[in-house]
Amino acid sequence: MQADRTTPTRFNVHVAPLAGGGTEVAVYGELDMATSPRVRDALDSASDAPGPVVIDLRACEFVDSTGIGMLAGVAVRLREADRALVLRGLKPRILRTFEIAGLTEATSITIEPAES
Repeated sequence: MQADRTTPTRFNVHVAPLAGGGTEVAVYGELDMATSPRVRDALDSASDAPGPVVIDLRACEFVDSTGIGMLAGVAVRLREADRALVLRGLKPRILRTFEIAGLTEATSITIEPAES
């Protein structure tokens, strides 16, 4: 049975403070043109707090060019504020997309692939 393309993929984004300082933004589902505004709002909220911003992508299934561009923009803003951006839990397929986009070469972003 094929998936119904009219049914939206489940998506959620959650923002929480980290115990040692900073903020975690967890993305569930797909980070794409439709969901990027919600993630951007969450990251704007996280950027208001001091410390590093950790984006947990363990439950993220897909990232398109809109999502990549948005994350690159966040990385620039955080770097200008002398703050760290950590992308945590990237699945191999998403990690490959980030490699192609050049985000894994950015010194202002720490990449933590998903554990096997």
